[in-house]
Parts: sequence; structure tokens; C-alpha cells
Amino acid sequence: MSEITNPSLKNTVRSHFASQGEDAPTWTEIHGLLCALAVGPVRQVDYAELLEMDVPEDVATAMEKLRQRLTTQLLSGDPINLPCLLDPYQEDDGQDLASWCAGFMSGVFENEADWYGDDEEQTVDLMLPFILISGIDDDEALDELWQNTQVVRQMALSIPDLLEEFFLQFHGPDQGDEAE
Repeated sequence: MSEITNPSLKNTVRSHFASQGEDAPTWTEIHGLLCALAVGPVRQVDYAELLEMDVPEDVATAMEKLRQRLTTQLLSGDPINLPCLLDPYQEDDGQDLASWCAGFMSGVFENEADWYGDDEEQTVDLMLPFILISGIDDDEALDELWQNTQVVRQMALSIPDLLEEFFLQFHGPDQGDEAE
């Protein structure tokens, strides 16, 4: 099976970033980043440049294989399981849904023009849960929405489906050769 939870690849990535200190991304953040890279517009990835830190070749290779496994998982119709609870209000020092969403958004920001290029309105709508839960945008309307716990929890539960939506938006049958 091509699940991202391949212990060897995951441990290579996890161990490297755990040894890099507090400023390094957690596994949960890395998973979010890899999901964005898997579901978003296709492009070559330089992980050291993307993360703005030294990423040894074996770690970059493991990250790329994990990204490819996520893509394969989506192609086979299997949903992506996040390494954290889908609870937007749980705080767990880099291991929570907010951290995963922040990692996802860092992948989006790396190639933002391509994410929003073809259908900006649809992308903005689909991106709302990620932006809201990550807390990256300090907007009064988002702060007000955050207070509606029922809606925010529903948004959080929709994230695996939204990953599939993004994947289809950028890699679906209608994309043809444009995705290459």
C-alpha cells in the first residue's frame, strides 16, 4: 500500500526535523506541507529552499517519496488521514490541526499564483477552513466566524474531502496536459 505512513520514510523526515530545534517544522506541519504539494499545482520542489533551512538529500528524497505516496493515495480514491485530530480547538504544541493547516498554507504560499490562477473564487471558498484554522490571517470576519464552534468544527471535518477537491481541481480529468 502506498500510504504516507511508511515508517522508514516518515522516521527519516521526522528525526531530521526533530533534531533541528524549536524553529524546525513538526511532523504535523510537514505532513500539511506535503499534502499541499500533493494536491496543488504540479511543480518541482526544492525542499531546502521551500523550508528555508538545510535539508539533507536523504531527507528531501524521503519527503518527495511521501508526497508521491499522497498523490498515489488520492489517485486510487483513498482519503488522506491527517496525523492529528480534526479538532480545530485542540492545542497540542505543533501536533494539532492548526499546525497542520499552517503547514498546508506554507505549501500554498510557495506557489500561490498557480493555486488561485484558474478559478480564484472557487479556490478562496475551498481554502477558507485552512486559513481560518491555521490562524494565519488576522481578520475581524474570521475572528467572528471562529466563535461559531459548530461551523468551524464542520469545516475541520471537511478537510479530507477538501484535499480531494483540490486534487481534482488541479489533477482531474479536465486538466489534461495542463497539469504537467
